[in-house]
Amino acid sequence: MDKVVYVVSDLHLGPGWLPSGELDPLEDFTADEEFARFLAAIGTTGRPTELVIAGDFLEYCQTLPELGFSSPEDDLGLSEPESIRRTKLILGQSPEIASGHPLVFQALRRFMMEGHSVTIIAGNHDIDLLWDGVWALIFDAIYPPGSCGDLRLVEYSYMIGEGATGRVYIEHGHEHDKANRFGDRMAQPFGIDRFGVRRLKRCWGTLFVDKVYNQLEQERWFIDNVKPIPRVVQLGLRNDFRFTATALGLIARFLLTSGLPPLLGATADEPDAGAPTLNDVMQTIADPDVRASLQAQMADPAFRAEFERTLQSGGTAALAAALSGAAPQLTLDDVTVVTGGEVVLGGGAEEDAYRTAARDVLANEPSLTTVIMGHTHGPIDGYERPIDLPDGRTGYYFNSGTWTRHLKDEGKRSYSWQEIADDDNYTSSYTYIRLEPDAAGAYQATLGNWSG
Repeated sequence: MDKVVYVVSDLHLGPGWLPSGELDPLEDFTADEEFARFLAAIGTTGRPTELVIAGDFLEYCQTLPELGFSSPEDDLGLSEPESIRRTKLILGQSPEIASGHPLVFQALRRFMMEGHSVTIIAGNHDIDLLWDGVWALIFDAIYPPGSCGDLRLVEYSYMIGEGATGRVYIEHGHEHDKANRFGDRMAQPFGIDRFGVRRLKRCWGTLFVDKVYNQLEQERWFIDNVKPIPRVVQLGLRNDFRFTATALGLIARFLLTSGLPPLLGATADEPDAGAPTLNDVMQTIADPDVRASLQAQMADPAFRAEFERTLQSGGTAALAAALSGAAPQLTLDDVTVVTGGEVVLGGGAEEDAYRTAARDVLANEPSLTTVIMGHTHGPIDGYERPIDLPDGRTGYYFNSGTWTRHLKDEGKRSYSWQEIADDDNYTSSYTYIRLEPDAAGAYQATLGNWSG
């Protein structure tokens, strides 16, 4: 066995460029040409090669964002036809709306024409791949008829290696994040809404992107780099008055009316239960950071007016029902897993949720030596912090990082709001993990950074 494997993740291919030539404000991936050159390089070495895309290959949540409001229920998202519309845009089949990323799919197709294989693991941002109709479109775009290689979709995890030791386990990692887990390892990705329409399940993080983050990021492109979510309130937004009021209004409304499961029997089209007052809102918000920020700003009449406008725009009936206790309410900390620096994802605590999960996987399967995840966008070299296991073995946890732009030195320092808004503070690191096989069926992992 001499197949070499490359693992990448978190490309987040979205709508691409607008007909005007400007980048869509919700697009995170701009490395189309670099990724095509990467595939050309690893695909012309004369060795059989497999590319594993370990989740969040495609960015459905921020493509045609208006579709995020289409579901009548919070815990369910898009229908199959809606996911297909987003897929066609990403593939480049709706140029009147945006360009998509046809170059990437052409490069993947050429890669397979060389006889290589591609494995795609579904992540929390591209659970839509599990629709048959969506996968059929992706398959047709990538797979050249007669190819010697395989094109496969994996719903959750994937293992590489045939030896008694040295095997590799790969998953996206979102199930270890409270905000983005589905709870069933993607085994049952669909549900039926109250009108009998089959829809994707929707985790808390996707719901937040659909109902809050997309609107905020269209106005301030850089806020997607602020992690965890409370930093949006605590750090940056206090320096941006008008945006602060809008953001806090959206976040407060979301926390009050978008618990999962959603409102118990209360809908926005019910008879008006009476417009709640700002006092009602202040007293009911469970999240201490949001409540403190509101109290600090509410004395400003302009802030108060903008906050009230944003809050009430979601429908007074649903809001009143939530304030009366009809909806479960989460706090931001309830759904935040901090994995790195003060402002951005990256790096790692001594034992975060992902490393703990990797330890459990390694302990439960003696043939495994390496665990690879993505999701957090922070590349991790597993050899820098080996995992000592109870049976005396040593294991390694790697993270493949992201090909989207990120702040320089993320995870190593804090950034001010002004620095986050400065384009000069951003860079791209095209990280990947190379898995080199040996004659015994084991694999040796190496973290790399493509700069060709």
